[in-house]
Amino acid sequence: MKRFLKKILGPFLTRLASKASSPERKNVFSSLSRLLRYIEKNSGKKGIVLEVDFENDKFIIFSDHHKGNKDQGDDFANNEPNYLAALDYYLLNKFTYINLGDAEELWKYAPKEVISKNMTALKSEAKFQQENKYHKTFGNHDLTWKNKLDVDIWFKNIFSLPLPVWEGILLKTVIGKKPLSIFLTHGHQGDKMSDNNAFSTWMVAHIWRPLQRYLQLNVNTPAKDYTLRDKHNIMMHEWSSRRENLLLITGHTHKPVFASGLYSDHPNNTINESKIAVASTLSKVKPSYFNSGCCCYNDGNITGIEIAGGKISLVKWFLENNVSHRTVLEEKSLSELMADL
Repeated sequence: MKRFLKKILGPFLTRLASKASSPERKNVFSSLSRLLRYIEKNSGKKGIVLEVDFENDKFIIFSDHHKGNKDQGDDFANNEPNYLAALDYYLLNKFTYINLGDAEELWKYAPKEVISKNMTALKSEAKFQQENKYHKTFGNHDLTWKNKLDVDIWFKNIFSLPLPVWEGILLKTVIGKKPLSIFLTHGHQGDKMSDNNAFSTWMVAHIWRPLQRYLQLNVNTPAKDYTLRDKHNIMMHEWSSRRENLLLITGHTHKPVFASGLYSDHPNNTINESKIAVASTLSKVKPSYFNSGCCCYNDGNITGIEIAGGKISLVKWFLENNVSHRTVLEEKSLSELMADL
């Protein structure tokens, strides 16, 4: 029956989902702007506003783990040693952990499979919550966590409840007597299937995703399609570049970006403007957009964004002789960054 349904319905459903996942500029801009305004006016509902001091407060931002059930299709399993070592380091050094979404892979696996097979990683995350240093957001692959009841059911034996799962987080501070806001969200805003009203969200999480898992449909997303990836990152940069004294940090594309690529020509950390025409050239790019990369690279490495000691950094954790190491790929002081905004 599965084979028959996949043959009949598969091509149509795959085309429909892939089209819905392709970002449109007006939708991305509208959704990000709407979410930011809402959080600023209604902190504690869809998102939270935190007043911070980056000389003393320390943050680590990881996204896109895609924790699975430890089978051959699990993108996270090989990365878990680096991830656990990183969490131990950040907990010891009193960082606040912002989990920026797609932490659990609920397109391919049911919540029960994912939770039961990832207790070690989840309990390591829960240690940050015990120190009041944990914030979790949802992405398009773990959209189920938008529903408080689902969160309570699946995380009740791991985290202390309630466990808020935000759509966005806004960090506010002052750098050199100037206000700076850092807006964090997964980055799927503008995705027609994952960024909609409560009813469509429920339909996607509880009907479409289980159907996709059952039929094993392969849908193109910015994380897998290089054209969508660059297109999406450029849209995020364009939106953030129009804001005053604001940095945007997302995940979603699995491609790390540091300060819109302004300070580096490394191809892995920049937005590729050669593929899609945009108004600005690299020399005119505003360093307003960051992407944390992911925790599911094929080589077992993970990347993240640190904010600490008045600096913002793109870091990588990698294994060498079976020992996990941290290295800084790019770094800039927030005061220097502010001068270029």
